[in-house]
Amino acid sequence: MARQASMGVGRIGLIARVRDFLQEVRTEVSKVSWPTREEVKASTQVVLLLLAILAGIIYVYDFVFQLIVKVVLLLLG
Repeated sequence: MARQASMGVGRIGLIARVRDFLQEVRTEVSKVSWPTREEVKASTQVVLLLLAILAGIIYVYDFVFQLIVKVVLLLLG
């Protein structure tokens, strides 16, 4: 019987802690300085541009190394 009572108290404590946590999260999120739509667009454009540049660089390196491997294999074979 005492065991059941202690389990019930723990549950209430858990629910109260979760509720407090969620209230604190809501308070902290309200303090966040969210970017404007224009700032998000500009940041996205920068990321996509850098991604395209890096993809191009990787493509060139891959192509060059592929040629080197083909030449080496032709010389050895």
